[in-house]
Amino acid sequence: MATVAGNILQRTRCAYFYDDDGSRCNKRTRGQGCDAIEGFNRMHAILGASSSCVATHPSDMCVALAALGAVIHLQRTDGKRQMAFTDFHCLPQCHPEIETHLAPGELVTAIELPSLSFGARSTYRKVRDRASYAFALISVAAALELDGDAVKDVRIALGGVAHKPWRAWKAEDFLRGQPASVEVFRNAAETELADALALRDNGFKIELAKRSMTAVLMELVEMKA
Repeated sequence: MATVAGNILQRTRCAYFYDDDGSRCNKRTRGQGCDAIEGFNRMHAILGASSSCVATHPSDMCVALAALGAVIHLQRTDGKRQMAFTDFHCLPQCHPEIETHLAPGELVTAIELPSLSFGARSTYRKVRDRASYAFALISVAAALELDGDAVKDVRIALGGVAHKPWRAWKAEDFLRGQPASVEVFRNAAETELADALALRDNGFKIELAKRSMTAVLMELVEMKA
């Protein structure tokens, strides 16, 4: 049986990481190298990756928690602390073996979801190879608040694109105050994915992410909140 904290703390997904019989992996052995970069990397990261690691975080729930502005509560013997959920997971940089900011001896005790006035107009879309039992190629969690025909506020997070659940801060900033239209949504997606870098096999993810973001936001416009 899975737990909420277990879902949050699951390791990033990469076949080379799990293959400890011949594959090089910096996450498993620091400084060893990353076979995924030149290997089969269709499922791997397009945002926030490094020359040390290109693995992606596999969770669906964490993408929604990032979009909803969750707060994670932590406790150890000498006290308690809390942090924004978007700060909890790490990008790989030079230390892909460090995946979260959970300290030794520390426990996740609670996940707090702040009240979101427009949370009723929200959705989650998972684009995958199979209808079930498949990890996301791209996923989008989003919530939208409209003021007439304009975007008043918005929350967007992406899954399947990075070493952590990816909050689309650039797209959100672009959208506030703008008309709620396909063209504007597409431009926001272009802004968010401007720094995306494709590997040999996963370039399709960049366009897929843009189209998925645009489609999800249009779905929310048409949704009765």
